[in-house]
Amino acid sequence: MSDQTEPTDQTSNSNDDRARALADRYWDDLIRIEPLIGTEVGDERYDDRLSDPSEAGRADRRSVSETALRDLDSIDRAALDPVLRGTLDVLEAIASRDLANLDAGLERLEAVSQMWGPGQLLAAIVGMQRADSPERLDRYVARLHALAPYMDAFGPIMRDGVATGVTAPTVVVERTIAQTERILAAGIDGSPAFTPVGEDADARARVAEAVEQAILPAYQRYLERLKEYLPDSTATIGLSALDGGEAIYRSQILAWTTLPLEPEEVHQFGLDELARTQEQRMEIAASLGFDHPDRALEAHTASGRNTAATREDMVRLAEAQVQRSWDAAPGWFGRLPSANCLVKPVEEFREADTPAAFYLPGSADGSRSGVYYVNTSDLPDRPLHHLAAITFHEANPGHHFQITIEQEIQDRPALKRFGGILAGSAFIEGWGLYSERLADEMGLYQDEYERLGMLAAQAMRACRLILDSGIHALGWERERSIDLMVEAGVSKVDAEIEVDRYISLPGQALAYKIGQREIERWRSDAAAREGSAFDIRAFHDRMLGFGSLPLPSLRREMSGVS
Repeated sequence: MSDQTEPTDQTSNSNDDRARALADRYWDDLIRIEPLIGTEVGDERYDDRLSDPSEAGRADRRSVSETALRDLDSIDRAALDPVLRGTLDVLEAIASRDLANLDAGLERLEAVSQMWGPGQLLAAIVGMQRADSPERLDRYVARLHALAPYMDAFGPIMRDGVATGVTAPTVVVERTIAQTERILAAGIDGSPAFTPVGEDADARARVAEAVEQAILPAYQRYLERLKEYLPDSTATIGLSALDGGEAIYRSQILAWTTLPLEPEEVHQFGLDELARTQEQRMEIAASLGFDHPDRALEAHTASGRNTAATREDMVRLAEAQVQRSWDAAPGWFGRLPSANCLVKPVEEFREADTPAAFYLPGSADGSRSGVYYVNTSDLPDRPLHHLAAITFHEANPGHHFQITIEQEIQDRPALKRFGGILAGSAFIEGWGLYSERLADEMGLYQDEYERLGMLAAQAMRACRLILDSGIHALGWERERSIDLMVEAGVSKVDAEIEVDRYISLPGQALAYKIGQREIERWRSDAAAREGSAFDIRAFHDRMLGFGSLPLPSLRREMSGVS
């Protein structure tokens, strides 16, 4: 018997060892080609550089992905423990997505984007990078200088897009131009580049030199290219209008949801969800004595209680919501993050193109806390009854819990702890949306108006299914899309920002409701299976313990089926 089992054990160990080595090697390659990922999680090895959008950089990315997938084929994933199995599922999802994007030439559209394009890069850097030691300052200044070749690399890509007839929609180009002009208008003294260095005179002098010699000239050249590019931008807004656009859109549906869904299926699910949510909104309006939620909210706004008087007031309200949800969490979770998150306003130079809020994860070593950013611009158009659901989605028990808990499980490969955000977007955003509903069960909404805000947020995500598929597959126009958002209870300013976001990021908006549907299904199945023994705290801990996986992988682990 021992002669038969020993080779099996050796094979298993060899299989495990090769799996771990592959995961570690791929993580190292990943943060080398995407250095900001390392910065975000506190790995400072590549803090002096940026990714390479050029043709050579794309060839490097392709080689990394193809090699990883080839090595993956030699490993028996079914024989691995759930952590290692999930880690390799993350690898497969990221590498496959990268290859699909390269095959589709998606860089032609990514070169001009008001969401994740060059205009947002500086803000992303200063929000994450430290410059509080001589070595860190050297890396930071080197990265600022690296902005110039990075920005210049988009010129050939934009020209290729024009030559092949794959260009960004006019509204996206116009937003990107305005965004770039605001960065230039801030000049040297107003540049956000000084944020990490504080008041140290020598450090500020080095940063000022980088802004003057590298950053502003690079953005000026980028602006000139954008203006040259504008006449070739598309009057249409959807991928289906482009040559090969239908195939590109299907690749993005799979990339963002990790499920092979048809656009028409997604569209119908959105219509059904919107109708269900609107019925719930009508029920609450009736309980408040109104025949329609719009009338209830008009009266609430007229009372003056639905508008923040100052930007600071909105931030303070968000802070109170963050603390309230933190205090209630032990009744619903066995494992909590080691620390609560911070609340900050979105910087004024980028708030015009930024959604109502977003979350920036903290670093793995705890030296930088997770931050919940709140957009405090256009206060009259940001009714306060929306804020609670946003807080519970972005902060607690939403993204701060989900991301931080995953990062703090330290006996796992780095790819599993930190890479899931690139492969498990549907789970991540589905968890945020699930958290909005969970907050209602937790008693976190303080009145029926905040519950109306939660339902408006749910309706908005249903609209995302309708609009993303409508824009990119079914020929919907921008104004029709904005009107539907407003009808669903979204303010006009947010509706415009949101619709332009869907135009710029095909498929991303699908992740929310698709992920929420799966999570709610798993919870329902677990409750039915376990009956009176069902423990919501154990369910949440189990799901968050598996972490940010592609939905099919997480479905396998939650059901216990290999």
